[in-house]
Amino acid sequence: MWLFDFVMNLLFLGVYCICPDGWLQYSGSCYMFGHGAVHFTEAEQFCRQHHNSHLIHVENMAENAFIKDRLREFKEKAWWIGLTDELAEGMWQWYDTQEIANFTDWNPTEPNNNGPGQGQEDCATFWDIFDFKWADLPCTSKFSPVCEKK
Repeated sequence: MWLFDFVMNLLFLGVYCICPDGWLQYSGSCYMFGHGAVHFTEAEQFCRQHHNSHLIHVENMAENAFIKDRLREFKEKAWWIGLTDELAEGMWQWYDTQEIANFTDWNPTEPNNNGPGQGQEDCATFWDIFDFKWADLPCTSKFSPVCEKK
């Protein structure tokens, strides 16, 4: 009986979830690391096609550290985060909900909107040259998605 109560409490509190095959579980969410470089909106579409997930919303330092540790295991150089300031420069919102991000992990030189085609860096990535701290890059760049499902 205690096992049933324990499992029900975990499910009720949202600290555990059952993930689809090939997904990784952490603190109430499931994550899939896509392979294949696509632009930002294609990455979001890719996630929606896989268990109706979305590009990752990083909510806190612990989740961010967990994801960065996993990214170091892959060869890809950058990964899409579901964060954009396309609607208003400097106002970073989650793409699928338009909620303002409460947590960020920008590299100290980012966001700078300063790459090729200056003024066009409106989408956030985990970037390996910054040890996977965040950077803003053009949304037309092609990177792999990190999908999240609650």
